[in-house]
This record gives sequence, structure tokens and C-alpha cells, in this order.
Amino acid sequence: MLIDARHGLKPVDHEWMTRMDKAAQSYQIVLTKIDEVPAVKREQVVAKIAAEIARHPAAHPVVMPTSAETGAGVPALRAVLAELAAPDAFR
Repeated sequence: MLIDARHGLKPVDHEWMTRMDKAAQSYQIVLTKIDEVPAVKREQVVAKIAAEIARHPAAHPVVMPTSAETGAGVPALRAVLAELAAPDAFR
């Protein structure tokens, strides 16, 4: 799920997370626009989201902060997506 780091999880996000939990469909939170959060608050934002998703059994426990503007986190996200697309290629 793509979540704007400036705003955090909204009620509609919680609704979808609950639906995915009930369907046993795993998902991962990708925070977008992390560069627009003040540097001193970024860790706090990620920790808050991680604490919120800990209550959702289908959520992957790792939050991936990213920025299209600076490229932060994008290589890690690409690696995760590549492994999902071709899991045998990485074993």
C-alpha cells in the first residue's frame, strides 16, 4: 500500500488493511514523499506507522520509506519487487 508520509494512515487505509487481513492477503506499507517530512521527524513517522500496522496480521512488518524526488529507498523497493516478480531468480 502506498501511504503519503506527510499524512500517515487514514481511515480508508485502515479499512483496506482490515479487508486484506480478513482475506489473508499480505501487503506491505510503502511510505511515499518521505523527503517532505522534516529529517528530525522521519524516524518517528516510520515508527508510528510500524506500530499501527503491528495490529494487522497480514501486514508485512517492515515499512519502506521512499522518495521519488531524492531516490531514497527506491533501490530497496525495486529489489523487493524484483524478488516478488521472480522469486526463484534470487535463491
